[in-house]
Amino acid sequence: MKKFFAYIKEKKVVIFTFLLFLFGIALVMYFMPHEKRFEYEYQQNKIWMHEDLYAPFGFSIDKTESEIQDQRDSVMKKYSPYYNYDSTVYERVADTILSRYMRELGHFVPDTVYDYDDVMKSQGLSDFAKLLKSVYSTGIVDVQKPYKTLIIERVSQRERVLAHSILTLPEAHGELMQKIPNDFDSLQRVKFKEIIFTSLIPNVLLNEEISSQLKAQLQATVSEKYGYIGKGSRIISRGSVVTEKDKKVLDSLKKEYESGNVSFEGRLAIAFGQLILLIVAFVVLFLLILYSEPDVFMRFKYSFFIVTVVVLFIGSAILTLRFEHISIYLIPYVAMPILIKNFLNARVALFVHIVTMMIIGLVAPNPFEFIFLQISVGVIALYSLGNHYQRSFLFWTALISLGSYSVIYIGLSLLKLGSLTSIEWPQLLWFLGSCVFLLTTYLLIFIFEKIFRFPSDITLFELSDTSRGVLRELSDKAPGTFQHSLQVANFVEVALRKINGNALLGRIGGLYHDIGKLKNPAFFVENQMFKENPHDNLAPEKSAQIIIDHVNYGRELSRKHGLPYSLEQIIYGHHGNSKTMFFLDKYKKLHPDEEVDESMFQYPTSKVVNKELAVIMIADGVEAASRSAHLETREQIEALVQKIVEHLINSKQLENADITLKELDIVKEVFVEKLINLYHARVPYPEDEKKDETV
Repeated sequence: MKKFFAYIKEKKVVIFTFLLFLFGIALVMYFMPHEKRFEYEYQQNKIWMHEDLYAPFGFSIDKTESEIQDQRDSVMKKYSPYYNYDSTVYERVADTILSRYMRELGHFVPDTVYDYDDVMKSQGLSDFAKLLKSVYSTGIVDVQKPYKTLIIERVSQRERVLAHSILTLPEAHGELMQKIPNDFDSLQRVKFKEIIFTSLIPNVLLNEEISSQLKAQLQATVSEKYGYIGKGSRIISRGSVVTEKDKKVLDSLKKEYESGNVSFEGRLAIAFGQLILLIVAFVVLFLLILYSEPDVFMRFKYSFFIVTVVVLFIGSAILTLRFEHISIYLIPYVAMPILIKNFLNARVALFVHIVTMMIIGLVAPNPFEFIFLQISVGVIALYSLGNHYQRSFLFWTALISLGSYSVIYIGLSLLKLGSLTSIEWPQLLWFLGSCVFLLTTYLLIFIFEKIFRFPSDITLFELSDTSRGVLRELSDKAPGTFQHSLQVANFVEVALRKINGNALLGRIGGLYHDIGKLKNPAFFVENQMFKENPHDNLAPEKSAQIIIDHVNYGRELSRKHGLPYSLEQIIYGHHGNSKTMFFLDKYKKLHPDEEVDESMFQYPTSKVVNKELAVIMIADGVEAASRSAHLETREQIEALVQKIVEHLINSKQLENADITLKELDIVKEVFVEKLINLYHARVPYPEDEKKDETV
């Protein structure tokens, strides 16, 4: 039982990762729709590669939404809205105009019944009265006239009239104002115009109920179906080219097939099939990461982060399928590889992106197009741009992604449709929306950085500021160590760029790797400044412990200042499990007959496992050795660098690091060139021609 619990404790990260992947599969299963999927893939103008297809049941051939809308628009050209003619309006308006005219212009208003025409004639408004009657006889409509004809229901008859023969209120105002008598002075004209403008009301009123019924009757004549395919009818033969007509039939069959009711046994079978495919996809992802970046699974948080991102994007994609008017292409899938690369690396980001797009392809319409499009654009965006911490990065990524989406979509459409005119250009708007949402990736990076406490490239870049924090303290209290760290950072950054490592992490690691020397800066040779060496008065084992303790204190400082875990690993592990050979040899000379406990002189950490830490270890040794060596020629510098690297290889400090011999050769060459530039090494003149030179 003890062995079992010991095994569980030893393998707990692997076990938790396995359980986490199972939980991720369960979550994706929850989001997945459990409907039947049409088993055939087809594209217009492509050859039907399957067996002859016969209708498994009878179904109708659907028209597309655009075709139905076009036919409805065509039918609506025959539509005439229905209006009621109100014959009482004229009398009310005429009486209102006369009464207001007499009152507002100071005329006598008769109390008894009067003849309207006689009164108007007496006021010089005879022509106006005739026109007012004519206008209302023709009709004033209460709304604008978007249709060519109107149906007007009068008392004794129903007639269809041309819309332009009916007046709107503004048109009636204009005609009547032309009949204002010329002998009116300016004040009278203004008042009379106001009376006309405020008194006129329509007498041809829209009957919305009957109009809606007429519209519905016309639209009902438009069929949403082309025809009917009977059960057993052959739909398409093997080797035939899928024409536009064939595609409509296949689309209708697919829609009918996938919308049909599924029994409990059928749903269970579908769910089981999805489960198998999801397990395969997650296993593929696990193996790809395990054999290419095994250190990712050394920490549970990395696995949790990957599964969280995968489930987030799959869930978002499936959610869009529940809304008819939202495209699955609106989700900014390009943000996924960018997000993962920011915290891990491009290789892991690529693997996660590919597998996630394959999973979404199980439910996406036109899965081949979706997978091809998203993987292609994701790879282009992932490898076409440089540093994520540059402010312009996301803007250029969005532009490149939009251009890539557009070009690939047009290519796929031409392959499928064979014509530019048939391409659905509005689809590009969904790609535009996706790229706009891509600009919010920095918000996602900030959220995940706070949740998982990962260092993003942006955070690492901020940590490179040497004028604040622990770096400022290092430059003040241990200036020699600070200068050493600057040189190491420069060496490491250039080398990692050459071998495709994380150059930014390497540079920041170089800056911080020796912050533990703040505890006893005078015990390190670079800070002694020609002063007495305090180790001369100490036992070698005591000196060794002081030197070794700088990695322990560095880890404490790292945690105190809230530095990322990846930096803490570099600070604590940049010496691996090597030994302080100078003090070990000194101890052996002082105690020649004593068996030496070499663990007193050994750093407490394990051997390095990643190339960033390996390069920092080499740079640390090379830079320190170069300070005490007298270097004048390239050969001397090459010999020094070779000696440091061979020592690390022979002591097996690099045996677990993911760095190849070819990459080591590149690193050595970079360090040689950097040292030549630093010390201005040159080939000396012959002995008889030597002379003093100033460089």
